[in-house]
Amino acid sequence: MANTNIPIGIKPLYMAEAQKTAMILPITNNYGTALYHFDPAIGVTAGRIERGGTTGAWLGVILGLYRQETPKSLRSERLFPVQYMGASPGATYEYFALVTMDPNLFFIMMEDGDTSSLMITDNWGACDVAFGTANTTTGIGNCQIDSDSADNTATRPIQLIFPAVNHYDIDAGAYMAVSAAGAASNYGKWIVRIFNSQLGSGSLAVALA
Repeated sequence: MANTNIPIGIKPLYMAEAQKTAMILPITNNYGTALYHFDPAIGVTAGRIERGGTTGAWLGVILGLYRQETPKSLRSERLFPVQYMGASPGATYEYFALVTMDPNLFFIMMEDGDTSSLMITDNWGACDVAFGTANTTTGIGNCQIDSDSADNTATRPIQLIFPAVNHYDIDAGAYMAVSAAGAASNYGKWIVRIFNSQLGSGSLAVALA
């Protein structure tokens, strides 16, 4: 049985553990990129966050998004949960994200099935990610493993831990399919961790660009 193409973003393997290390952080005001649940986050100047890139270091993963009702401030009060934050939402409100930041957490991600599937031999390798069209109905992001980028480059944002072969995919209603040749097959889900963390030893605390 083939895997179903249902992107889940970067979903914590253990949500309770992810919530223990989560903090409410302000998003760059009137930020020009839409943000969704389970998108990567990067810390920028003035203590704010933006969406993490397809390459490079990340701060963590977004677990929740909020719009701040009047009065507008950087205090985490009067926050109204939103399904997602649209691109360029205007400067009337402040928006905040609940970001889990422990670099030792495990997550589940789906590979993009671009040119070739990831193989069992890609374990412990590193990958970039790709962004597709997110789901505005569910508010879930469409960040996927860029399967073509798999190698041993330490600066890539995620590390492959193991195919989620024993993981029941509640989104697809089935266990992940694995071929006899050891490939996860297109759209296979993998357990990953943040490999290039802004909170890692010797890393810059924020992106100063």
